[in-house]
Amino acid sequence: MNLEFLVTRSIYENPDISQREMAKDFSVSLGKINSIVKLAENKGLLRQNKKNSFYEITEEGKREVEKYKVDGAVILACGMGIRLAPFTYDTPKSFLKIKGERMIERQIEQLKSVGIDNITIMVGYLKEKFDYLIDKYNVKLVYNEEYKEKNTLSTFYHAIDLLRGKNMYVCVSDVYIAKNIYHKYECEPYYTGAFYENCDGEWRYVINNKSEIKGVILGGENDYCLVGPCFLTKDFLEKLIPMIEDYYHRTSTNGFYWEDVLVNNFKLLPSIYLYKHDKGVIFEFDNINDLKRFDRDSGDYGSEAVEFVSKALNIKSNEITNIECVKEGMTNNSYKFEYNGEHYFVRIPGEGTEKYIDRQCEAEVLNSLKDKNITEDIIFLDKNSGYKVSKYIDDSRPLDINDDSELKACMALYRRFHSFGVKVSQSSDIVEKINEYLSIIKDKDVYVPYEDFDKILLNEKKIADMIKNEDRLFTLCHGDPNPNNVLVTKSGLKLIDFEYAGMADPLSDIALFGVYVGFDIEKTLMLYKMYKESSVGTNSTSPLQIIPHDDNLAHILIISYMALGGLYNAVWAMVRTALGGADYGEFGMKGYRNFKNCYSALQEKNYE
Repeated sequence: MNLEFLVTRSIYENPDISQREMAKDFSVSLGKINSIVKLAENKGLLRQNKKNSFYEITEEGKREVEKYKVDGAVILACGMGIRLAPFTYDTPKSFLKIKGERMIERQIEQLKSVGIDNITIMVGYLKEKFDYLIDKYNVKLVYNEEYKEKNTLSTFYHAIDLLRGKNMYVCVSDVYIAKNIYHKYECEPYYTGAFYENCDGEWRYVINNKSEIKGVILGGENDYCLVGPCFLTKDFLEKLIPMIEDYYHRTSTNGFYWEDVLVNNFKLLPSIYLYKHDKGVIFEFDNINDLKRFDRDSGDYGSEAVEFVSKALNIKSNEITNIECVKEGMTNNSYKFEYNGEHYFVRIPGEGTEKYIDRQCEAEVLNSLKDKNITEDIIFLDKNSGYKVSKYIDDSRPLDINDDSELKACMALYRRFHSFGVKVSQSSDIVEKINEYLSIIKDKDVYVPYEDFDKILLNEKKIADMIKNEDRLFTLCHGDPNPNNVLVTKSGLKLIDFEYAGMADPLSDIALFGVYVGFDIEKTLMLYKMYKESSVGTNSTSPLQIIPHDDNLAHILIISYMALGGLYNAVWAMVRTALGGADYGEFGMKGYRNFKNCYSALQEKNYE
């Protein structure tokens, strides 16, 4: 550790700093600092102030310090912050507010306050959220499209051109730095060490008597851990970057942090030092409890999901307790929480869902069902964003598809639901939904991976025309009859999640249920038998003509809807993969194969 530079820089930045303060800052003895000051004075870098006992920097000292100007900073901000869900379902972890400040804004302001204006933020998850920072702070954004599949090694790799040949800070965006630890001038590579009493899950440094980092150890207690920013000189980066490139292109490093490269190559790299920071300087929050313990009073953590609940229930954010992630689905995320002894459930719409879900119509459907005792108790639904708060049903669980008695109860539930006679403006017809997605595929030039897709569309039209000729009675249908949307409760079965609900042939719900659970044709026809034989129930209107006049026609329709359900899943997956970023290719492939299998069954039995 170059104490001579650090002492000289400290006096340059703060002429009133005492030797005792410097000793604390650099974790060395007061006697050591005194000897360094004397050495710098002998070299003409410092001189004693004639007015007091403090030292001041000379012009020669200024020139020496200014040789080591920092060129800029790269802030790594791609991650999804999964450990802080649900706060991070719709908010980047670095946007969470600590004591009223967003963590990333605090760091940007700290960097700028010492004269570092060349700041680039590496973004991935919720990248659009960061755009305002360009206008507010004149920063640059670089997108790492691999953020979901790979760890920070890929982020560092995509920042190489920003780092090469420069002296740069590499910062993490999701730490709270209580006092400004950044400087305009740095002379040697170092990594910060935050003091932790409990080091479980953290890397502790192994250093020699020169404060050079020689290795790391996982776990332990009362030590300095690898948390916070680092500074890398151009000479250090010249050696590190080829190693980063090598590791990045290996087949087994997707889960690597960029620090894994550092840790694995300490012996081959130039010296890098540990700069210690005592307890109370750098904070990393691994979970919501850590965050709340640190900031008990403000209650405003900057999470849109939590702020929505606060407004919906007209309560303070810090009154929301026992937050627990419940579901990370293909369309939405969900969590439950407790307020005033009651449990509630919150649905948070997934990224991109506004492109294909009409929330106004969903609200219409839910309003039509509020007195039917068939679904959850909705407390609040935002018709624009799709955020929903409902009473959490304690001791509930998803339907067990391997239990025939529960399947029978489920089919009876759908029969009762279809028999309500409720009408809404939205259609849930599977053919119309397929056509909507086909339009998106065409308009957005979505990649179609299937070689025989045109042929499949011709076969789909044959099935659609056959169904249309039957002139089926449309009722209110669920549209997404996934068994996870059927809850087993103490008071009976409940249907939830009506995002895709609308008017359609009720048999399509039964067929799509079979598709979702992976039933073959024979087992799905068994579901129809359960449905047909179930009682409509006393809460229903007069029986509707939802059962075909003979079983042969019913079987034709069920298999036809199974085929269409498979194709729907395939086109849905194509659009979601293209517009939402996640890869639903395997889900789509299963649906595509299902269409072909069901179409073959129709041909074999001359059902076409």
